[in-house]
Amino acid sequence: MGPADGSTSAASPEPTRRGRAAAAYAAARLYFEEELSQADIAERLSVSRSTVSRLIAEARESGIVRIEIRPPIAESELAGELAGALGLRRVVLTPDSDAERPVALAGSALAELARVDLRPGQVLLLSWGRAVLEIASARLPPLRGVHIVPAVGGMTESERPFRTNEIVHRAAEHSDAIAHPLHAPAVPSATLRRALLADESIASVIELWDRVDTAIVGIGVPPGQPGSYTPLHVSTDATRPALNRAVGDIATRYFDLKGRRVSYPSEKRLLGVSREQLERAGTVIGVAAGENKHRAIVGAARARLVHVLVTDAPTAAAALELAEATA
Repeated sequence: MGPADGSTSAASPEPTRRGRAAAAYAAARLYFEEELSQADIAERLSVSRSTVSRLIAEARESGIVRIEIRPPIAESELAGELAGALGLRRVVLTPDSDAERPVALAGSALAELARVDLRPGQVLLLSWGRAVLEIASARLPPLRGVHIVPAVGGMTESERPFRTNEIVHRAAEHSDAIAHPLHAPAVPSATLRRALLADESIASVIELWDRVDTAIVGIGVPPGQPGSYTPLHVSTDATRPALNRAVGDIATRYFDLKGRRVSYPSEKRLLGVSREQLERAGTVIGVAAGENKHRAIVGAARARLVHVLVTDAPTAAAALELAEATA
């Protein structure tokens, strides 16, 4: 694991089967779309040239290259039109089948992270959710000396996709980065929150939120809506009425379709990155696809909380139609 005392991991464990598939997807994107040489890709991913060759071959054999690395012209146009409509720097489309979506989303996000090319001393912020957990569990590009920090506390969460420290440690294990876990619940009591903020070890992690160079974030759907999968602290009956006009969130910072903030009662106690800190980050890569995510994507882009979007073609088409209808 990447420890919090500033040392780096000794070795990267072997990736899971899905992690290797995501690595194959990332290598294929860098080779076919970014036109990097296999030697350059090997350096970016911290593997041998022979491994890169095998990953590209696996991408061909599994259909990844056929489906996504050589997209139809219509999908290329869709990505450009959506980026223009929402003011995004870039939109990346992945295969839209349920079986391939998690790996494809993770692979595309990893390729975008490799494009950023983080350097030692820079800060990578990770939020939570199933997509971000999938990314953290895959083979990340080498990030030696990069600080990885969670976007929000999550010690009391029962679901793995919301255990932010586990996500950060997984990402550090696979990239040789420095993990900075946040040993705190997402929404502590007012008294505990004051005590946590006064703790030097907690304060040192929170200070990194002001230095975020790149962030990978999931774009969520409010509780009670189709496609919703939310952490404990926003799934209570007391919270839901306050979020009636919300269409989505990033790290439980909610917004409406116009990008305006939507607050809820316990948000003032939330121990998480602020909207303003996200807005100041260098590059925020948002990852979202599937049921009801098009509304969340439009709201997140209009809130200026996302710069690069990774999604699939059906979700992108729905988001473009909604963006044009509500412009």
